[in-house]
Amino acid sequence: MSQHGKHAAGNGPASPAIGWYSTILLAVLYWLSLLDRSIISLLVDPIKADIGISDVQFGMLHGFAFAITFSLFGLAAGTLADRFSRRTIIFVSVAIWSLATAACGMARDFWHLLLARVGVGAGEAGLNPCATSIITDLFPPARLTLALAVYSLGASAGAGCAFLFGGLLIETVSELDSVTLPLVGDVRPWQAVFYIIGIPGVFIALLAFTMPEPRRRGVRAQPAGDSVLGNVFSGYPDLLRFIRSRGRFFACHYFGFGLASIGFTGGQAWYAAHMGRSFGWNAGEIGLGIGIAMLIGGFAGKFICGLSVSALYRRGYKDAQFLWFSGCLLVATPIAMIAATSASPWVFLAGICLFMLLLSPFTALYVAALNLVTPNELRGTGVAFFGATVGLISLALGPVTIAVFSDYLYGGNAIGAGIATLVALCCPLAALILFLGRRSMVEAVTAAEAWSES
Repeated sequence: MSQHGKHAAGNGPASPAIGWYSTILLAVLYWLSLLDRSIISLLVDPIKADIGISDVQFGMLHGFAFAITFSLFGLAAGTLADRFSRRTIIFVSVAIWSLATAACGMARDFWHLLLARVGVGAGEAGLNPCATSIITDLFPPARLTLALAVYSLGASAGAGCAFLFGGLLIETVSELDSVTLPLVGDVRPWQAVFYIIGIPGVFIALLAFTMPEPRRRGVRAQPAGDSVLGNVFSGYPDLLRFIRSRGRFFACHYFGFGLASIGFTGGQAWYAAHMGRSFGWNAGEIGLGIGIAMLIGGFAGKFICGLSVSALYRRGYKDAQFLWFSGCLLVATPIAMIAATSASPWVFLAGICLFMLLLSPFTALYVAALNLVTPNELRGTGVAFFGATVGLISLALGPVTIAVFSDYLYGGNAIGAGIATLVALCCPLAALILFLGRRSMVEAVTAAEAWSES
């Protein structure tokens, strides 16, 4: 039976206890996804040494291979999230990406590692459409950005822990020529890291069934059909019609947040490599420094953003998400450029912390803005469509573009200059687009309030 039919309409948000338990659990799963996704950035040099890949090939592994499958599978997952059990989709997704992360440890050459990264992207594609749809049904509009900010803390924690604990783990195992794992045998240290962080996720996935499947609120029309295969892409014609009806809002949303994503995610892929090459730090030192910077900046930024945007919304600023993030982008641009080109590792780490404080609420803001104007039956589809279009471009182009700038514009081994250039090109333009789109968001939110339940 269609899950949408079972939970078609609700009488209001769930109790606060249920809402916050589900949000925190989803944040833990988001933490796991970013940990599995980001750990590879600390393993650039040992992987290069063992299987012989270039910086551009690493950019493909970190960005392009992941982005292609993340986008394609996300399109399917988004429509399914609007029609079937979101808990079940989350369970399957976590299990797939965890097994694929462990499979990265089996790689013996570039192509094997590429296929494993494809699996990681396919699995992680299912989490965001389902999680953000669930959270939107659990909280009223005035508290939605705060709830999504708490959920997106998982991203900061995951990326931070990938550096913090991943660096310590790598430093520990790298002292050995090989590591012996049960049922696996002898593996290289970098391969052991993938096994150690991937396998537990299969069991953590079961926690998805401990949270409720909330009633769906703000439904305009029931989607037809109960067949899984028949529903995989059936929501996109309706979504495209809705996007055309709110054309200016969606243009500003997609281009504004999309350009910001290119600048934000591109640099993260190269933080560790830049510190190792420019400052001579080892994996443990890099992980500790970047991990602490990302955790402090990410946690502080999301709480400040969530509370501030929620307060703005309650005071009548229906464009609060666009207004807040456009200001953050303008402040973040010079900070990132100074930090990335500094000769001091401490300035670089301080810059990461401030950059995270300002821009890490990206997910909470773009999802809140999207879901506030989108009918319930299109929310999962809409989030997935954003990931498939904007996410594909940013993940595919961001890391590789920095490598291209470094190798061909600055003569090689100039990752910091590449990061600064990408941020300078993307973030100010993103801020301008979002600021100019404020009126279109006010109009879209006002229209949505006519049919959406509060």
